[in-house]
Amino acid sequence: MMGTRRVWMWMAVVACGCGGESTVDNVDNATGGIDTITSGLGSTSMSQGSTGAESNDDTTGEHDASSGTASTETSSGGPSSTGAANDGSSSSDGTTSGVLPESSGSTMDCPSAEVQFEPVIPTVILLIDQSGSMTTGFDGTNRWDAVRTALIDPETGVIAALQDTVSFGLALYTSNGGDEGGQCPVINEVDPFLGNLDAISLVYADESPTGDTPTGDSVDAVVAALGEPMSDDPRIIVLATDGEPDTCEVPNPQEGQVEAVTAVENAFTEDIQTFVISVGNDVSETHLQDLANAGVGWMPGDPDAPFYVPSDQDAMVAAFEEIINGVRSCVLTLDTAILPGQADQGTVTINGVEIPFDDPNGWQVNGPTEIELLGTSCEAIQEGDVEISVEFTCEAIVPG
Repeated sequence: MMGTRRVWMWMAVVACGCGGESTVDNVDNATGGIDTITSGLGSTSMSQGSTGAESNDDTTGEHDASSGTASTETSSGGPSSTGAANDGSSSSDGTTSGVLPESSGSTMDCPSAEVQFEPVIPTVILLIDQSGSMTTGFDGTNRWDAVRTALIDPETGVIAALQDTVSFGLALYTSNGGDEGGQCPVINEVDPFLGNLDAISLVYADESPTGDTPTGDSVDAVVAALGEPMSDDPRIIVLATDGEPDTCEVPNPQEGQVEAVTAVENAFTEDIQTFVISVGNDVSETHLQDLANAGVGWMPGDPDAPFYVPSDQDAMVAAFEEIINGVRSCVLTLDTAILPGQADQGTVTINGVEIPFDDPNGWQVNGPTEIELLGTSCEAIQEGDVEISVEFTCEAIVPG
């Protein structure tokens, strides 16, 4: 019950400049590719004396060595062989201009690296209470329709907005008198995939509230159906319920709080976080807090995890969006190592705007090959399409 994955959303480049100007041009947002990285490398001459005349052919990428520049053209497939340098020429005074061969140990051997990040694609199971109490009024409609509209409305729904970046699955849960009524829990589900709005809408549109609220049993069933993870991308359950839980064993009275919290704790041990939305005010805050804390692996001394009690349709949509966007990772892994003491030699930009190093709203280095965006910079990643550029001087990274 795992979804597909694809590359989208944002990319990053790690390029090094070596004693001169460095630029990144022509980012292809559709593919995440980079058309050109050009580094100014400083002047180089093969002999003493004055150099000959300069030439620069922008069409072929050729550069006379007297200008002291060279270019490397890359695409999403990696560096190409274009950007060749002039092989040198002799002037009337015997001076030779050209590019030193690679074996000479010239500074023109300075490395550059292109890094493209595959964005995090969370798997989100929407676990929706289908019990009879979901017919209760809510913001001009009823609780069931309010949740359904928040999720599958083609214009304003959360799934419509995020289905290209989130692998959504659906699980509508109820029971018909617990175990004595036959199958329990009764779960109508749609496996998670990207672009899943139509499949989820097809199932969701024909369903209506009925029966009981076996929340713990349903969490257990969803975790079992998810099985072993196929990637390191996060898996979460968003539980939307309007009442205290019961169990398959004892559907009445509604005293399944311990079982529900235990199921959420067990899900966390399987690296599946759970977030809870109360639809209406019939669930006690104590139980909501217990579920929220269990869902994120709360430990004594930790701050309480948030839970959500939206009061209207807009707040309902906002709650789903905040939960789902919040699981996108702000940690970027580089394919080249930053040398000790050189972290401050890097430049990170988001959509062309530089963000500060070692700042609560900027970025930090977690290790030689890992940086993390913080505060508002992290929020920028979590809220939509962004273009990230990471650049270090040559002296700051391990040559690649």
